[in-house]
Amino acid sequence: RVLLIIRCASALYRTIADCDEVFNYWEPLHYLQNGYGFETWEYSPEFSIRSWAYVALHAIVGLFGKIFVSSKLQSFYLLRMALGAFSSFAEAKFYRTVTEEVNPHVGRYILAILFFSAGMFNASTALLPSTFAMYTTFLAYSYILRPPNHIERERTYKAVFWLGMGALVGWPFSAVVGIPFAIEEILVFGRDTTTKKDGTIIQVLRSPNWRIHRLVRLVEAIILCGAAISIPVILIDRLFYQRWTFVPFNIVLYNVFGGEGRGPELYGTEPWYYYIVNGFLNFNIVFILALGSALCVFVTAYIDRNRIPGTRKIDVIWPYVLLGLKLIPFYIWFAIFSLQPHKEERFLFVAYPLIALNGAISLYLIRSWASRVAGYFGAKVETRAAVLRYTSLAVLIVFALLSVSRILAVITRYSAPLKIFGSIWDERAPDQLFNLDYLQEDYPTDLSKKTMNLCVGKEWHRFPSNFFMPSDVRVRFIKSDFDGALPKTFVEDIGASSYLEVDGQRVEYRPRFYKFEGASAIQPFNDLNKADPSVYVPLSECDYLVDSDFPLRPLSVNEPPYVQDTATWETMDCYPFLDAQNSHQLARAFWIPDSQGLKWGSYCLLKKRQ
Repeated sequence: RVLLIIRCASALYRTIADCDEVFNYWEPLHYLQNGYGFETWEYSPEFSIRSWAYVALHAIVGLFGKIFVSSKLQSFYLLRMALGAFSSFAEAKFYRTVTEEVNPHVGRYILAILFFSAGMFNASTALLPSTFAMYTTFLAYSYILRPPNHIERERTYKAVFWLGMGALVGWPFSAVVGIPFAIEEILVFGRDTTTKKDGTIIQVLRSPNWRIHRLVRLVEAIILCGAAISIPVILIDRLFYQRWTFVPFNIVLYNVFGGEGRGPELYGTEPWYYYIVNGFLNFNIVFILALGSALCVFVTAYIDRNRIPGTRKIDVIWPYVLLGLKLIPFYIWFAIFSLQPHKEERFLFVAYPLIALNGAISLYLIRSWASRVAGYFGAKVETRAAVLRYTSLAVLIVFALLSVSRILAVITRYSAPLKIFGSIWDERAPDQLFNLDYLQEDYPTDLSKKTMNLCVGKEWHRFPSNFFMPSDVRVRFIKSDFDGALPKTFVEDIGASSYLEVDGQRVEYRPRFYKFEGASAIQPFNDLNKADPSVYVPLSECDYLVDSDFPLRPLSVNEPPYVQDTATWETMDCYPFLDAQNSHQLARAFWIPDSQGLKWGSYCLLKKRQ
């Protein structure tokens, strides 16, 4: 319930920082629910590196959500609330396992980290496969953190199932975090006792071939769970693409074996330290603790080597070896993705549960160091107990303050696009809305004469999706300095809608059939990030325009200050928007009252004068 509070706040106030979230997921979802939307090259049957199964899963939620809402905009926020609710459930299950299997103090630290983290605030309600893989990582590790068991299959099967869901429905690369689990499952015997349902504890005998039995069980779980997940995914993609394809394989093939001139590097590269900076922004000191968690375990194993009794050295260090196995997945993930030239914040989402775990374990170990140091200086037992308590409390307070500051900085400085695009609902006159009789025709496809155009130029990447647009408004692109590939529109299928807003009233109608022919239609896309001039419309066709004005930035021929052209455009609404390029880096990263070094621009909705 505590986590659900902050996740609901995220659903209502979080900005959309990644245009991939909009064009690759919100727009196909809008197409399924409302019959039109933008299509990227990844959804072209020619390339098919995005799975419709992931989108369809959320479309089901949206379908039931229409019972409770009366507009597309409400449907957007309701789905984000559902994402937040599932995230809070997965996080709570993870927290409970850590509390029971690792340490209650570590569990409480994790709860505080998850609640205040700016990274979790952003990732938990994002409609992204990496967010879905983050959910499944939480759930998988709620079983992986339990000790291996030679008799019970639950740990193996449920861990494999959730890892498989994350990889096959979400993001294939998320399976990497399961590698240490597979190693532990085969090499570590685990508990030598098990508890029956009636509470009886029985001894487990270690057979000579127990590793072979574990390997067979793991392979069996991978085959069965993999088939149970893959078959529906393949069938759903077959339904939409109208061809047989295995999208997870296509994703790996493109990103790893794309070939010369292809691959994710086309969409930008970042320096090796990108994830260090990004991790600090989203988890601040907890991220530093997570990076140092292996060192913390090593130091603790040395200075507390007498804590664990044993005649053999292996008996003394074995608990620390097992603890180290829990920390390795974060390092594997961090190393692999830091070595990739193309880096994005969302790639780190899968590791967020691991960052929280590693950081909480480091904090628990460091507080014991502080108590030991106090003991060296002759502190009494009461004093050492206070040092234990207040060391962790001080760290968590600093973490919470920095996290809240980061969250407020993003919400207060970058939320203008959601407000401006949403304000178009207030500008539409009743006589410009759809004619209901037209909508009830068998299968209308040419809607161009019955819509208004809202154009975007340099602000195309901040468009928050057609969920923010009334049903009679279509978003079009005008030329800007961006010279890469832009989305095109799906072949419209108005029969997929179940209701529209007409004159402020919810109007129900039942089309005779549903078609999603746009999903299987092959349009002239390319996977080289080359611009296609056909996506642009002339400025004369624009009825509305969303644009930003930053006075400190140099002017461009393709990006004139439309806000200042008052003879052609009437300003309907404007909000301040931070000019990140000309603002001080530290001042823009965190919210501080009366912060200096910030420069602002305007983000506006313009309407063409008649």
